[in-house]
Amino acid sequence: MDFLQDYFPQALYYYTTYYRPYEAYLRPLRRGLYLSQSYFYRYFFPYLYPTYALLQRTLGGVLFGGSANGGKSSAPDLASLALLALLALLSLKLLDMVRRTIVYWIGVALRLVLWLTVAAVGVYVWQRGLEASVEDLGWVIGYLAGLGDEGERIGKGRAVRRERDARRIPRGQPGSRARTRGAGWS
Repeated sequence: MDFLQDYFPQALYYYTTYYRPYEAYLRPLRRGLYLSQSYFYRYFFPYLYPTYALLQRTLGGVLFGGSANGGKSSAPDLASLALLALLALLSLKLLDMVRRTIVYWIGVALRLVLWLTVAAVGVYVWQRGLEASVEDLGWVIGYLAGLGDEGERIGKGRAVRRERDARRIPRGQPGSRARTRGAGWS
């Protein structure tokens, strides 16, 4: 905040000398600024000042970088905490923008795949004709159902073999653990 105090007189000089020719154009802006400041001071400042005064008395060392032990504070001052909070907020906003961008492009890709599939099916039906396409669809559904039945048959066969293997393992006999090491519960 020291740099603001250093540059304020120079900024005030430039404002008073450089902007004199443009005074007629800046007068409405300055009037609006003064009116908004007067509105703030009239309606909000009386309610905010007691809180500010209390915070200044209780947290004066943290707010202004000093402390009761001669200005040497080990805790970070309020400006550092505010900067950290601002950086955290900005990084979260950036990550949210990245997430939204990724979700948008994934959605675009999925819609593109959907509409290309619809177009490909339309071209296929146009080329083959409706009756041949319905026959081909029946063949594809039957093939997939056959794959499902085959998977069910293979899975049932493997389950039966595992149950048979499990029945072959002797229970409660000494030394039976050595044969089943790593095969599950003892």
